[in-house]
Amino acid sequence: MSEMSRASRIEELDRVFVEMARYFLSQWLEEEEQISPKQFILLRVLHQRGRSTVSELASILKQSNSATTIALNRLVKAGYVDRIRDEQDRRVVWVALSDTAMPLMEKLLARRRVLLGKLLENLSDEEIKQFTHFLVKMKQCL
Repeated sequence: MSEMSRASRIEELDRVFVEMARYFLSQWLEEEEQISPKQFILLRVLHQRGRSTVSELASILKQSNSATTIALNRLVKAGYVDRIRDEQDRRVVWVALSDTAMPLMEKLLARRRVLLGKLLENLSDEEIKQFTHFLVKMKQCL
């Protein structure tokens, strides 16, 4: 493959990624949830891990403690995250999904799986396996 051909393929891939991301976000996060994609990622980490500290979340999200705290403050205000003081060490503050956030997360995750299924419906099982393999391989560069 020539370098020019590779560059044009990368441009095409970039364009398709952007178009798919726009479609995915427009279909998946509805306005009534009032959650941004970044907030969803934070909520999803809490959904997967359970309670966590701010520094644990910041490390996972690859952002500063202060940026994570700002995002958490918004989610606390919206009623989706609870702050809990550690019983043994009062200096430690845990954050966890609130009871309000649990059904919302289940709804959003289910909607996301349906949408992803729709996006992949034209691919065979083998193509989905290959596509997943390539994405995992690309993720290793991060």
